[in-house]
Parts: sequence; C-alpha cells; structure tokens
Amino acid sequence: MNARATAAAKPNTGSEPVLKHVHANGLRFAYLEQGSGPLVMFMHGFPDNAWSYRKQLQVFADAGYRAVSPFLRGYAPTEIPADGVFDPIVLGQDLEALIAALSDDGQARVVGMDWGGTSTFQALATAPSAIKAAVVMNTAHPITFSSIRRDPDLVRSVFHVYFFQMPGAESAVNIEGLPFVDYLWKLWSPTFDDVEHLRSIKQTLSSPGTMAAALKYYGGLTDAGHAGRLPINEMHTPTLTIYGSNDPTARYSLKEEPLFKGPHQRIVLPDVGHFPHLEREAEVTGLIMDWFRTHAPD
Repeated sequence: MNARATAAAKPNTGSEPVLKHVHANGLRFAYLEQGSGPLVMFMHGFPDNAWSYRKQLQVFADAGYRAVSPFLRGYAPTEIPADGVFDPIVLGQDLEALIAALSDDGQARVVGMDWGGTSTFQALATAPSAIKAAVVMNTAHPITFSSIRRDPDLVRSVFHVYFFQMPGAESAVNIEGLPFVDYLWKLWSPTFDDVEHLRSIKQTLSSPGTMAAALKYYGGLTDAGHAGRLPINEMHTPTLTIYGSNDPTARYSLKEEPLFKGPHQRIVLPDVGHFPHLEREAEVTGLIMDWFRTHAPD
C-alpha cells in the first residue's frame, strides 16, 4: 500500500457535496465531500457511484461530521489502475490509504455496501486501527461463500457474479443506454425509483474504460478466493451489519457472527432489497448515526 497519500483540497462546509481529488494507494481518487469534523467514509458498490450517499452526506454534515464518498477504483472520475488489479486485498488497501490521506488522526468511521462493504470487511481484518466503527450493508463475507455456492437458489440470484466473468460479458452489458443497469436495479430494489440517480450511474459507467473496470472486480474476487487470499479473520472493531431480507447476502449472514469479537449487531430489514440506505433512507441513516454515536463518540 502507498501510505503517503496527499489530499488536494480544503474541507467543504457548504450545503452541497463538492467533488475533490486525492492520491491514495497509487491512484488518483475522486470523492464527494460535505461538512467538517470527524471523518465518515461512505463506500459504494455496483451498479452505483459515490452519489448513492447524497442524502447521508447531508445528514452527517449537518450533524458535525466530515462526510466523504469516494468513487471506487476504476469508477470515473477516479483513475483506472494500470495494473488491472481489483481484488478485495487492494480494495481494503484503497480504503486504508484514503483514510490515511483524508483524516487528521489516521482513523475514520466507515459505511460500506456491496464492493464498498468488501473493502470494509477487508480493512476490518487487516487494518483495524484505521476504522473506529463500521457499518456494512448487504455484503457477503467470505465465510459465507461456500454456502452460497451450494445453494442453487442463491446461485441463480447472484448470476451476475458468474456472468460478468464470462468472455464477451462486457460487450453484452456495455451497450447504448446500459439497459443491464436498469435491469439490476429493478431486480434488486424494485421499490426504489430515482431516475436522476440512475442517470448519474449510467454517466459514470459510460465513461471510457469504467464498465470494463467495474466488471473486473468479479474476477478479482474469484481469483483471490482460489488463491486463498480472502480474509476470514476475527474482527474486533464495533460493526453493525445491515441486510435487506430480499437480498441474497442475508440468507447465510449468521455465519459471520462468530468472527465479530467486538461490539456487533446484525439487522435484517423486512421487504428491503439491495440498497437499504436508499430504500429505507431515514431508518437506515438513523441506524448508522446511532451506531457511530454509541460506539465511536467524538
């Protein structure tokens, strides 16, 4: 990891997120920032972008936090890595380096979902001193992978993981209008409807090279698993895990619990899909705020 990351802008105290850039772990990351105070990092997944947390950035800025939402590696306008590495280890290193670059004390409160949750689980296992408290949403921990693979219903539910690694997947997904993005949002979160956010996501994923980079995350995960490089470590950081009952990651999430040796709570939200912070915005934002105030007070 490149521990020497340098921030490129002053804190934002306005009423709207500001787009900024920072060098971390050898890449130039773009991020949204709002507010000033203790650092809270919001890590997005797929198919999504940093604007996913627009409402949370506002709430946390109003509460006296410096709320930051990076565009993950390869997601425009963040740089695409020249080495093409997108495995969970480097995602955890990205998070650790971003915290080092953006925080005053080398620590942050972290919220992650999907690939952002993968980066958070990785950092909780390998760089726990960087995270004061964490919230992970709808992210399958590596300890659950074997159960998921043996469950035909879940294999069907996570078909994209396999499809995105097939030859020609990008040419099938990266077509005009990105209908696959619409399909996944309707499949995973059918009650959520935000045309402007979907337009923002498509703008991100339509940037040259971004869709190809985003799909490489899946092969990176598989390769790391085959090489035995997925962390199944004890975690001592206070961590709240939130699952939507309709998301496939919820079914075997109980298997994660023995790994949490510090404060931990697992919440399954009924009738919620893949994007809890959007589908139940006020409720989930409140859960996150309460967790941080209880387990990582200022």
